[in-house]
Formats: sequence, C-alpha cells, structure tokens
Amino acid sequence: MTNQVFEARNDIMPMSLNKKEGTFLRQVVQASWAILFAAAVYQIIFYPEIINLVAISAVIFAWLVASKIWLNIQMLEMYPISTFMILGFISSQFYFPLLFTTLENKPIVNNLELPEQVFLHTTLCLLVFVISHAHYRFLRKFSLNRSVSIFKKVGLFDAPTHLQVWIIGFVGMAASYYVYFNSPEIGREVTGAAGDKFVQGLAPFAYAPFFIPLCKLYGSKEKVHKGYLLMIICYTILLFGISIARNSRGAFISGLTTFAFAYALALALGVYKTRILTIKNVVIFSLIGWLFLGPFSDLGTAMLIVRGSRQDIPPSELISMTLETMSDKQALKARDEEDKTELVDFDWDERYLDNIFTSRFSNLKFNDNSLITYSRLGPFDPDMQQFAGDQVIAALPDPVIRMFNLDVDKETALSLSIGDYLYILSGGSGAAGYFRVGHLAGTGMAIFGWWYLFVLGILALPVFYLNDKLFRRKKGSELDPADGPSGRFQFSFCAILALTAYFQFFLIESVTHAGTYLIRGWLQMIILYVVTFHLSRIISIPFTRKRKKLQLPTI
Repeated sequence: MTNQVFEARNDIMPMSLNKKEGTFLRQVVQASWAILFAAAVYQIIFYPEIINLVAISAVIFAWLVASKIWLNIQMLEMYPISTFMILGFISSQFYFPLLFTTLENKPIVNNLELPEQVFLHTTLCLLVFVISHAHYRFLRKFSLNRSVSIFKKVGLFDAPTHLQVWIIGFVGMAASYYVYFNSPEIGREVTGAAGDKFVQGLAPFAYAPFFIPLCKLYGSKEKVHKGYLLMIICYTILLFGISIARNSRGAFISGLTTFAFAYALALALGVYKTRILTIKNVVIFSLIGWLFLGPFSDLGTAMLIVRGSRQDIPPSELISMTLETMSDKQALKARDEEDKTELVDFDWDERYLDNIFTSRFSNLKFNDNSLITYSRLGPFDPDMQQFAGDQVIAALPDPVIRMFNLDVDKETALSLSIGDYLYILSGGSGAAGYFRVGHLAGTGMAIFGWWYLFVLGILALPVFYLNDKLFRRKKGSELDPADGPSGRFQFSFCAILALTAYFQFFLIESVTHAGTYLIRGWLQMIILYVVTFHLSRIISIPFTRKRKKLQLPTI
C-alpha cells in the first residue's frame, strides 16, 4: 500500500525541479508577449474598429490564460500531451490569427461576417477547456500509477532503436507507395477492405526517421551517427516526391511540423538546451521562414494548379508537371490572384490568410462559415443530429456494425464532411462532396444548441486522460539524474509521431468527432503503432546480430 501511495504521489506531483529548469520556457513566454504586444499595437493603430479591438482583447485574455495555467514546466511535466492540445487550440484560434494577419497587413477579423460570434464561441470553448482540465487534474489525484501497465506490456514504452525507427519509416513509405501509387482508389474511397485501410493507416509512420535526433524524448540513449544527415536528406527527397505525387499539401508539410513541435517540447521540458537569440537560431528561423514564404508556398500553389489532372495521369507525370508549374512564376502569380477573388461557392468562402501553410494552422473563417450556415437552421436540428450520430456509428469497424445490426449507411455517412452536410441542409447551392471544413461551434449549435459546450467538456475528460497515458513519469530504479530532465519521464514514440494531430485536435468539425476518436481513433492509432513496432523489432534482429558481430556503428 505504501508503494502505491508513493507511486500515486509521484504521478501527481513532479519531482523537485532545478531552479534553472523552465528558464527557456519563461523566455519563450516573455518573447511571445512582446510579439503579441507589437502585433496588437499595430492592429490598434491601423485597424481601430471596435470589433477588431474586441477580438484583440479576446486574444490577450486567451494568452493570459495560457501563460498562467499551461505555459509552465510543472504542467508540461505532468500533463504534456493534454497541455499541448489546449495550447494548440489557443495558438490556432487566438495567437496565430493575430500574428499572421498582422504580417499580411490585415485586421484579425479579416473576411469574417460574424466576428462577434466567432470570438464569443472560441472564448467559451477555452473556458470549457479550463474547467474540464481542472477536473481532469483533480481526478488524476485519485488514480494510482500502477507499476505494471498494459501499455508497457505491449511495448508502447519500449524505446525503438535507430534501426527500428528507419524500418518503421520505410514501412510507412511502402504503405504510402502502395496506397497512392499502386492502388490510388484506396485513398479516394471512404470505405473499403479492412486490409487496405490498415495499410493506409501506416502511411503517417513514413516520417519516423525525422525524430531520431530527438530520441531522448522517447527513452533512447543511442547516439546519432554522423551519416544521419545525408541519409535523412535523401529520405526527405523521396517523401517529398510521394507527397507531390499524392498532390497533398498536408502530407508534404506534416512531417516537418511534427518535428518542429517535438523539438519545441524537448526545449520547453529542458531535454535540450539552447538560447533563443543566437546567430545560429536566427539563421535557422530565417531559413525556415524563407522556405515557407518562398519555395514551399510556390510548391503548394503548383499542387493546386495541377490538382485537376491527378486522377488522369500517372504519379511520375504528376510530379514532373508540378515541378514545371512551380518554375512558372507567372502561372503561380495568376493562381494567387485568382484565389483572392474566386470563390468555390458564392455562399461558402474559406479565405482568411493568403499563405497556404499558415492558413492550415489559423483559419477563423471555418468557424465563421459554420456559424453562418447554422443561423439558417437553428439549434437541435433533427437531421443534423441524425447525421452526426451516423458518423459516430460509421467510425466503428464493419464487423461490429454487422454484429449489432446497427442501422447506418457507412458509405453515405462518410462520403460527406459534417461541414458539407450543414451547408447543404441550410440551403447552400454548391455541390455536395466538396468536404467543406466545418467547425465545432456552428455544428455543435446545430446539433446540441448551447449544450454543445457541456458535451465538449465531458468528452474532453477521457481524451485528456487517454492521450496523457502515452507519457509516463519514471520512478524508483528507472530514475537516472545523470540523464537530466529526460531521466524523469518518457513519451511513447507513438505520441511523438502524432504531435501535429494533437496540436490540431480541438480544431475538429464537431464535438461528436471527439466521441469518434474515443471509440476508434485512439485505439486504432495504438494498434497500428504496436504492430509496426514489433514488426520492426523482428526485422531488425538479424541486422542487429550482424552489426554486433562486425562491430558496425549505429545509424
């Protein structure tokens, strides 16, 4: 009993921290406030409209909440993933919109028809997360951190070797090749054979080798070999080729953003040390900024231009066509100008930021669109309730649906986004199947009325708990002060691979999607990773034995 109490205390109370730990995080918070202040002053001077000032006030309030509650070393060491999820929501819905609209010389309420409602609902959602996470932390105090966990038994916290990480990456790359080159219909179908969908689920693992330099986060003590840089450059070129062939901007950038998030977490937790203002960091951030504003932006625009041909020509020709279009500056400029003026539907406009990559992490227009279309329906719409329920049920595997004889047409339920359905139901004149991006505020109001906030808070509790289970604090003989902060805790490699998804988790189209994640999404992610991890271990055995025999270096 004494051991259990000690373990529980260790689970809810961080070990004593060195006074220097958290210094980097404090510097980041100070720098973020300086940037926010500069952006706010700029907006006040050049866009002094009342509604813009109200929006800026909401941003300041949200970042104050973030700074006081979640941007501290104790919270990150105890609840890192749930904290990261909430910081992702605050950044994407408050901080980034102010920053990026200022950089593009636009007001934060740019192109919003219902800005008051947008910031009202977003602020209320933030308050729900504050309350829900407080309840979650309170409940965690009564949850003992048992010494034997099923997560450890299945290998979820076994640190993969560098060789295993490369194997996991190549498994993901092979899955991408099979789905998007060999059998492209798999990627386009919303349903299909279980085996094909299983293979499709392995595709995100293609980015695994990017995280080898951050191996301390997932418990590995292997050294990174000098040849890693050349290998990862060649590997990245292959991945970019597959992404271009898929004509997917999200796939193109996902691995890079996930690595950036992982590195930021490592710095915040003190696993790696660096100063913010150094010549090296200025050069690196300048290079990243140039890539996103220059070549990457041009490549993304080129992908849009050739998108209409992706189902008519082979992947190799699509790659060639994309690169040729990327070099045609006049075509890129013409497309950018067209995007600024042309709408997909006259009553559905997703334009907020010009940059195609920053808009993926801060687009308040999705919230605005959903609230506009909701206003034509009203709360507790029975059709929206039926469709949302069908989508939750449709997320279950086909054998489960047949076993319980559930009345749902999986093809129909998954062939439309909930944003599509809300738009069509509200009288939108555009075509169906466009997969318009909805937002939890408008869809939540249409399904639950104001009760959507309560549902969101309740569903957030198990989401926080399950995701934080992919992180553990070490105890007893596992603790190694010589390892520094990384000697106190460990992420599952599975969690590292999913950081971008965690950051964007609460940008969901509907609160019911949190339910879908609970009944299938989380478990599916775990199963896919565990299977791939053990497969990589089996494959690596003969290579490991040969390396030991020949005394070869690790990769």
